[in-house]
Amino acid sequence: MFINIAFLCLALGVVLERFIVIFFVLPINEKTFTASVEKYLKAGNIEAAAKACQVAPRPAMSRATRTLLGLLRNGYESPMLAVEESMMDVRSLIMTRVAWLWAIANIATIIGLIGTVTGLINAFLAVGSLAADQRANALAKAISEAMNNTAFGLSIAVLCIIGHLVVNSKASSLSEKVEHALFHFMNVHAQWKKGPRGAEPAAKG
Repeated sequence: MFINIAFLCLALGVVLERFIVIFFVLPINEKTFTASVEKYLKAGNIEAAAKACQVAPRPAMSRATRTLLGLLRNGYESPMLAVEESMMDVRSLIMTRVAWLWAIANIATIIGLIGTVTGLINAFLAVGSLAADQRANALAKAISEAMNNTAFGLSIAVLCIIGHLVVNSKASSLSEKVEHALFHFMNVHAQWKKGPRGAEPAAKG
């Protein structure tokens, strides 16, 4: 029980920390941000676009965009590799410690089962070693210990699974939004490099 209490505190800490970071620290108003960066990229002004990112340096989209603009400034040619390299640092920032929740759920369940086994062992020892008038109390105490360990371990596992479901869903959504914005910026920059298209030739009658 005491070991699982420690894992419960760890699970609550991970869920709370990830919830605050993913829901409040890393997100940004993507429409406003995208419009501000896109305006400069359409004019080919990468330096001004990078300065627009510095207004909100902590959010994931701003951080990844700064990396992407640095690659574009250095003449990075492969759009896919540029986006992937820009996402590497941000993806780890978004997803860090999220996988811990599954591990804690499994460990807490196993520890609960170990407590169940030790409780049952104590129950059998009580039946075999104690006098008849003491067996009932000892047996009830040991079985209660076994069932409490099982229930506590499973409760921690359920908490971790629900926390993982909520946090991982938001983290995946945030990661997809950032990646979509990066591809959009790459396309805008590519259109600027091509220059304005000429008028379509008139069809011959």
